[in-house]
Amino acid sequence: MPDTAKALRGEPWTPGLIVVCADDYGAEDKTSAVIRDLVGRGRLNAATCLVEGGGWAEEGSRLAALAAATPGVQVGLHLNLTERLAHVADPGMISPIAVHLAQALLPASAAREQRIGLAFRAQWDRFVAGFGRPPDFIDGHEHVHLFIGPRRALFRLARDVGFSGWMRQCETTSGRGGLKGRVLDPFSRAFRREATARDLPTNPAFGGLRRFDPREDVEALWRGDVAAMGAGGLLMVHPGGDDDSSAGRCRAQEASLLAEGRLAAVLAGQRAKLGP
Repeated sequence: MPDTAKALRGEPWTPGLIVVCADDYGAEDKTSAVIRDLVGRGRLNAATCLVEGGGWAEEGSRLAALAAATPGVQVGLHLNLTERLAHVADPGMISPIAVHLAQALLPASAAREQRIGLAFRAQWDRFVAGFGRPPDFIDGHEHVHLFIGPRRALFRLARDVGFSGWMRQCETTSGRGGLKGRVLDPFSRAFRREATARDLPTNPAFGGLRRFDPREDVEALWRGDVAAMGAGGLLMVHPGGDDDSSAGRCRAQEASLLAEGRLAAVLAGQRAKLGP
């Protein structure tokens, strides 16, 4: 297990140790290639994977080879309930994130949680088959793992497979994040409490929330979030290939900034560094 995961299990988190994690590896080939390039350049030290994309078998193998050759790189499972990818196990469970949020505010449904659990187990099995070993950490696409039904299903999955890594909590340490942060923070706090009760470590700090508006000052967001991670933590990034959508332009923008070393300069300015 990487040293970072050991630290999360209760050893003091090294001051200034930052995990910079690219989300959505495996979503499509261009994004996967961009993330591998950034890992190879030393701009990232973590990636989390959507395993239901059409090319996961090949992309998982490529990432496994890169991770094996790059000390300190961690690879996670990015659980999906919101995006219709090529190999979704239960398409009936795929809904916009707002629907999952609404479900979290209603009385729990055992039948729904069971279906989520089956979908999560299928994704776990697909990750292990494509990557060759269990993930170092687990989180959720669009943070869906924080909500009550998915959260319960995730904890059952962790128990059933004997998971020994860590899980992402998403309470923005800097206190910014707008409406998205105000929605996610209470769910994140509940998630962290339940994870701790089950002896499942979580990242001690978090940043990187975006509106995916091309006008955002991404470097300023990074600077504020990293400054708040005095005890270390996880900074989420979304590099990818360009396309005609607003989100696609934001992903290309982040990829360029990361490749140019702009986040590395932010980290150096805060006396932080990629860990472990």
